[in-house]
Amino acid sequence: MATEDKPMKKKFSRRKFLQRGAIILGSTVVTAYLGRGMMRRYAAQTVESLDFPSMISTYQPDFWFEVLPDNTILLKSPKVEMGQGIFTGFAMLAAEELEVPLSQMRVEHASTLKGPVDMATGGSNSTSSLFIPIREVAATMREMLKNSAARQWGVAESSVTAQNGVLSSGTKKMTYAEVARSTQQWDIPKTPVLKPVSSFKYVGKEAKRVDLKAKVLGKPLFAIDKSVPDMLYALILQSPYIGGTLKSINTKEAAKSADVVKIIEEKELVAVVAKNRYAAETALHKIQAEWDVPKKWQQADFEEIVTVGKGNAVNVQKQGDAEGILEKNKESTFRQEYRTPMAAHAHMEPNGSVAHVEKDKATVTIGTQMPSMVKGTVAKAIDLDDDKVNLELAYIGGGFGRRGLVNNASQAALISKVIGKPVHVFNTRQQEFQNSVYRPNTHHVLEAKIGKDGNIEAISHNQATPDMVLESMAGTAALSLFGSDFVSAGHGASILYNIKNKSTAVWQTKLPVITGIWRSVGMFPNTFAIESFMNELAHKTGKDPIELRLELLKGNEKINERYVKVLETLKEKSGWKTTKATGIGRGVAICNDRKTISAVMAEISVVDNKIQVKKVTQVIDAGFAINPEGIRQQVEGATMMGVTAALYEGLQVKDGQIATTNFHRYPMAMLSDTPDIEVVIVEGHEEPYGVGEPPLAPVAPAIAAAVFDLTGKRLRTLPLKLT
Repeated sequence: MATEDKPMKKKFSRRKFLQRGAIILGSTVVTAYLGRGMMRRYAAQTVESLDFPSMISTYQPDFWFEVLPDNTILLKSPKVEMGQGIFTGFAMLAAEELEVPLSQMRVEHASTLKGPVDMATGGSNSTSSLFIPIREVAATMREMLKNSAARQWGVAESSVTAQNGVLSSGTKKMTYAEVARSTQQWDIPKTPVLKPVSSFKYVGKEAKRVDLKAKVLGKPLFAIDKSVPDMLYALILQSPYIGGTLKSINTKEAAKSADVVKIIEEKELVAVVAKNRYAAETALHKIQAEWDVPKKWQQADFEEIVTVGKGNAVNVQKQGDAEGILEKNKESTFRQEYRTPMAAHAHMEPNGSVAHVEKDKATVTIGTQMPSMVKGTVAKAIDLDDDKVNLELAYIGGGFGRRGLVNNASQAALISKVIGKPVHVFNTRQQEFQNSVYRPNTHHVLEAKIGKDGNIEAISHNQATPDMVLESMAGTAALSLFGSDFVSAGHGASILYNIKNKSTAVWQTKLPVITGIWRSVGMFPNTFAIESFMNELAHKTGKDPIELRLELLKGNEKINERYVKVLETLKEKSGWKTTKATGIGRGVAICNDRKTISAVMAEISVVDNKIQVKKVTQVIDAGFAINPEGIRQQVEGATMMGVTAALYEGLQVKDGQIATTNFHRYPMAMLSDTPDIEVVIVEGHEEPYGVGEPPLAPVAPAIAAAVFDLTGKRLRTLPLKLT
């Protein structure tokens, strides 16, 4: 928590975001005249440090808040809750300025017709982007209540005070609910001055999750739990082959199956509609479908496509003459290669939605990270105006980037339109694995020139990766213009260390499947490669891995101070300098993910030739800590996702199919794999940064380093296997 008593700095404004966006887009025009390389590097470095603000439809206080009859305050969240705990943080921020106890706050998702909805939830920016807006809207609402009470009492507004949801002036008192009931028209004042840090009652202190009770009691919070009268269930026929198209179909047996209401065959949509989920799935298996398969892709094909030297290369970092120095000394440079596999999101709740299309309106219940785009695609699919489509946003049973652009909301709406009833449409688990959006596999080549004094004179990083978001969000023209997706897939590819000569290039490739965002985006594979290489350089130069990083991260900037503090804290709290127990290996790694610094020390053992992670110490500097307990929960979750990605995850491609069809072929970390996790929060900054993604990235390289420390074996490909 910040220690100084001074006003919080605002995150940069929407106007500044648009100005910076204009700079980036404007630079693409100049490329035709000045050369693409320099401008692409400029755009890449700008995006690397860019703060993405909220893009909310309205800031009217009465859209955000509702005073309920029992004097509790309902906050309609513009962002989607998917386990990251933002509802609790939002409630704490609002309670501060509304002057109500935290126990009086309730938080629900806003719907696209009845509240403020942000364009997207992701990028670990929910809390940071709304840190100021939520407080400003809450403070404005408080002043509106005070203004109304003053008018009703005939007193000066300055004499009215607010405390614990009660307004008072002398002997006069009214609850917020009483004021709200008796007010016909509201006056909206100028945005009030926000509280100083020293006045915070809730923010900065630990709080239990506001959604804890509902989840423990199994309340229907998720879209898959949605049930409405006359609802039917549907499943969509999807190709089990990569790029497969329907050649012929026979649905006679499926139509005869028990409790089937209708088999829909309209253009590219084939769906079974039944009275229950089991009946729909049983009938789906009875459909006789023949598929045209363009190619019987194999695992080796995917690895060959994603290889440095193939595709289009864009230099996103260039300082000094790294390429020249490395070329001149190529016989003596230190060079290594690393690979990460294609992976699934593997969340517990499959993708799906519940749609109800009526004569002149449509309602879709869905857990999505991009509500505005989903609403637009649904409206277009069923030929309705946007304002006739309402998205009721649900809790997401695991997002990790998968709940973005590709979903079945449009198909569900079309099915409902044909049937004339609400319909529940969710993927089977096999469809979730075989017809999905995947984390792309990557290939990395790192090379360094080490001087006679042991100092690193030059370093380069070449990364090969398919697109994650640029083409799907901005189109092929943008991808062609920028040359590569350095926004997401290339995120974290640049070398953060203070080495005089350094360069980074992203090689854009394309796979025959849809690739997209996976928690921590490009930061995960890039950190694995870069930090593994740094650990190898430490060994090569005979330096302690933490000391080497401290040496290369010191400087006069604020960010350098933060790096040093995080690493020194890790060294102390993890017991890095203490004697290891027999049979234990240790390794470290660090990353900076859009201002949040995370560093990890992992301890491992090997039992029956299998890596077991015994302890992970995570030190995180995420700026201002709104809810320390929430940060710890996020870091623990990211750590376990890092462990499972390091030791288990990887999709297999065989004979034109994603051969991984369910969890029996996609092992993940279990409770028995859970190590001791110690989370240390470094505080002392004025604004919050992201927490959800940064702690994940350093886990795998720290484990890989620990394996080498114990066994002497370098593992440079994920998942990490000793045999």
